[in-house]
Amino acid sequence: MVKPNLLNDTRMGLATSCKDWFLDMVNIRVLSRLTLFSLILTVLVILDTAAQSRVIHLVNTGWHVGIVLPVNTILKRNLPETKHFPDSNFLEVGWGDARFYKSNTPTTLMAFEAAFTSEGSVMHVYAFQRSVKKTFASSEILKLKLTAEEYSKLLSFIHRSFVRNANGDARAVGSGLYGEEMSRFYLSSGEFHLFNTCNTWVAEALESAELEIISQGIITADNLMEKVGELSNIVD
Repeated sequence: MVKPNLLNDTRMGLATSCKDWFLDMVNIRVLSRLTLFSLILTVLVILDTAAQSRVIHLVNTGWHVGIVLPVNTILKRNLPETKHFPDSNFLEVGWGDARFYKSNTPTTLMAFEAAFTSEGSVMHVYAFQRSVKKTFASSEILKLKLTAEEYSKLLSFIHRSFVRNANGDARAVGSGLYGEEMSRFYLSSGEFHLFNTCNTWVAEALESAELEIISQGIITADNLMEKVGELSNIVD
């Protein structure tokens, strides 16, 4: 016959074991749910960061580098000029000497005059639908990924480069290099000279976005592309 005390001890032991097993199972389930929740949260943060990042292109046409922006990432308050090109997918934006930039047949003399006796500067906006690679098939192209904050600062810099009226509208000063439906020139602020070229402007735009580039001393397109190629923002 089993003694009462021994039976009670056995029952207590079983009860304690069951309780411990139950608590272990609860802890495992809670821990699993917390781990799963943490994993889901991490994935959401990564996806949100990726969704907020912006890809831009720099296009080197030989003497001049332009910045290509996806239209669907541009808020109208950043670049109201997008309304002039309703069917475009990309905008290529550049800055330069008014006379040299607007010429379809620029000469060495015009380049010399721009470097030393510039009479003003303009912004050029070129809208296109095809991919950047197909549109600029014969040009050197670099692709950069920017954070949402970097991209916002870049757009602010570009916005400030236009001369604007009280309503924030830029002043168009003629059709662009590809016809008025696809491109336009706008009056710009800033003084063009030998040490402040169209390529210096692009470097300043990237610098304003707080990318690791120093605009001072960048004059030529090749010099600019070399410096940009060293940035960690470069993507394939």
